[in-house]
Amino acid sequence: MASAWHGLVLGAAFGLTAGTVNLWFGMIVVVQRRLAAGPGFHLRTVLLEAALGALLGLLAAPLLRTRAGRMGHLLAVVLAWAALIKWAELDSPLFARVQYLPPTLGALLLVAGLWLARRRAWLPWALGAVVLAAGLAAPDLYLSLTTAPVERRTELPDPRPGAPDVVVVVLDTVRAESLSTYGYERPTSPRLDGLAREGVLFMDATSPSTWSLPSHASLFTGRYPSAHGAHMEHRTLDATFPTLADALALAGYETFCFTSNPWISDPLGLTRGFQFQDTHWRDGSGGRMFGFIHRLLAKLGFDAPDKGGGVVAAHFEEWVRQRPADARPAFVFLNFVEAHFPYHQLPDEYLTLFSDRSRGELRDVSLELMAAQFGGEVTDLATAVRDARDMYDAGVVYSDHLLGRVADALRARGSLDRTVFIMLGDHGELLGEKGGYFGHGPSLYQPMIRVPLYLRYPPALPAGQRVDAPVSTVGVYASILDLLGLEPPPTLQVGSLLPVIRGDAGPRAPVLAERFKASAMGVDFQSSRDPLMQSDVRYRAYRDGRWKIIDTSTGAVFLYDLVADPGEEHDLASERPQQLVRLRSALDEVAGELGLPPLDADFDRGAAPELDAETSERLKALGYLE
Repeated sequence: MASAWHGLVLGAAFGLTAGTVNLWFGMIVVVQRRLAAGPGFHLRTVLLEAALGALLGLLAAPLLRTRAGRMGHLLAVVLAWAALIKWAELDSPLFARVQYLPPTLGALLLVAGLWLARRRAWLPWALGAVVLAAGLAAPDLYLSLTTAPVERRTELPDPRPGAPDVVVVVLDTVRAESLSTYGYERPTSPRLDGLAREGVLFMDATSPSTWSLPSHASLFTGRYPSAHGAHMEHRTLDATFPTLADALALAGYETFCFTSNPWISDPLGLTRGFQFQDTHWRDGSGGRMFGFIHRLLAKLGFDAPDKGGGVVAAHFEEWVRQRPADARPAFVFLNFVEAHFPYHQLPDEYLTLFSDRSRGELRDVSLELMAAQFGGEVTDLATAVRDARDMYDAGVVYSDHLLGRVADALRARGSLDRTVFIMLGDHGELLGEKGGYFGHGPSLYQPMIRVPLYLRYPPALPAGQRVDAPVSTVGVYASILDLLGLEPPPTLQVGSLLPVIRGDAGPRAPVLAERFKASAMGVDFQSSRDPLMQSDVRYRAYRDGRWKIIDTSTGAVFLYDLVADPGEEHDLASERPQQLVRLRSALDEVAGELGLPPLDADFDRGAAPELDAETSERLKALGYLE
C-alpha cells in the first residue's frame, strides 16, 4: 500500500511538472498570435495531466520495490507518457519537434525536485506552486500589458425613434459553392434556402481576405486589409478607424458580440465598440484545443460536442428572451465557427449526415488533415478529399442550423421583420482542389474568397431577389448605415450595396481581396509549388465582371476567366496580353484611389496609416473623435 501511494504521488508530481512546462510553452502562441484561453481552462488542463501522471505512477508503483527505485519508476512513467503522445500525436514536423519537450523537461525538473526534497521536503512543492501560479497568470498579464485599453461606452445618446435592431451573423469558413442555396447538390443549407426567399441573396460576393482576422477587421472597418493593417504581418487592428460597433453605439445602439472564435477578442482589437463580449471560449468550450491531454481525451472518445456554436446560439437565445420590450435598439454580432477544422468536431447527428464511416475513422482523417496544415502529409488523398468534403458539408449544415436558431429566436420574439438581418461568410475553404491542400489562408482562389452574403429587412429590401453582380463583403458596413439612415464615416472604402440591389447605373465599388506574408506566422502551406500559394509572397486580387487578376509582390501577375474557367486552372496572362494590361491598369488605378500601399512596399509591418487632417476633422464633426 505504501509503494502504491508513493507511486501515485510521484506520478502526479511528474504530471504537474510536465503540465506546468507545457503551460509555459504555450506562451509562445500567446506572444506570437495574441490568443490565450483563461486561467481556469489552463488549470484544468494541468490537473488533467496530473491525474494522468498519477494513474501512470500507480501502474508503475511495483518498480519502486526493485533496485531501480524511484529512477526506474520515473523512467517507466515518462516512457508511458511518450507512448501516449505518439498514439495521440498530430503527425506534423512542427508538433514532432516540440511534443516531447514538456515531459522531458518535466522529468528533469522532477529529478531536481527530488534532490531538493532531501534538504527541505516542502521546497520543491512550494517552488512548483509558484511557477504554476505564474504560468496561469502570465498569458493574461502579458496581454493586458501589451493591449491598448478597450473603452466601453457607458452612456449612449438617444437613438432615433423606431430604429431597428441589427443582427449580423458570420458563418465562419463557409464557402458559397458548398451551400445548396447557391446550387450545391447536397442539401446543406435548408434554413438559408427558406430565408433567401425573404430577402436579398448576393450570388457573387467576395471576402477581402482568406482568414478570420483580416476579414473581420474589414467587416468592422469598411476597409481592405492593407488599409486597416490587421493581417498576417500585423495581427492587431489598431484604433485608427471607427468600427461598425463604434458607429452604431454613437447612434444610441447597445452593442453585443457572441462568438467562440478567439480571433475576435480584445487583444486583437476586433471587439472595439462592443459593450459586451461573450468570452466563454476562454473556458475551452470552443473545443478547438490541440494540446496533448486534449488530443488524448479526444482519442479516447471524450471529444468536444462542437466548436462552441451551441453555446453561442444558447447565449443569444437567452439574451433575446430576457430583453425588455422597451429596450433601446441593439447591434448584435455572432460568429459560428463550426465549418472550421478540425472538421470532425460536430454533434454526432451532423457528423455522419453524408458519411457511413465511424466517428473514430472520421476523427483520424480530420486530425491528419489538420496536421497537414502544420507541415504534415496526407497519406491517401482520394480518401481524404472524400471524407473532408463529407465532414465539411456536415459542418456547413450545422452552421446553417445555428443560423436558423438565431432567426427563430427573433421570429419568436416578433422582431425579425423589424431587424436588419445579415448573414455572410468571412472566408471559404479549400478541400483538396489545389495541389491537395485542405484549409484556408494560402491563396486567393475562388473557393477561398467567394462567400455567401444575405440581407433581410422587409421595410426596405425586396424578398427573394438574387444579385449576380460581383460585390465585396466590405460593403456590409456602409449598407447597414444606409438602411438605418445614418451618415457613414469618411474612412469607408466600399460604399453601400443598396444601389447594386436596386440596379442603379453608375460606378460600382471595387472588389478586391488581399493576402499577406504567411511566413510572418511561421506557416509554409506545406511548401506548395503553386505560385499562388507561396508563404513569403503578398497577393492582391481584383475582379472586373468575369475577369480576375491577381497581382503579387514579386511582380508576377495572373489572369483568369471565371466563366470559361471557374476552377482557375488556366492562367491567361500570356494569352490575353491586352486584357491583362487593361486589368492591371484598372487595379493600379483603384489601389491608388483607395490609398492602398504597393505589395512590395516596406511599410511598418502593415500597420494602418494615420488619418489625414481633413478626415480627422470630419470624424470629429460626426462625433467619432474628440
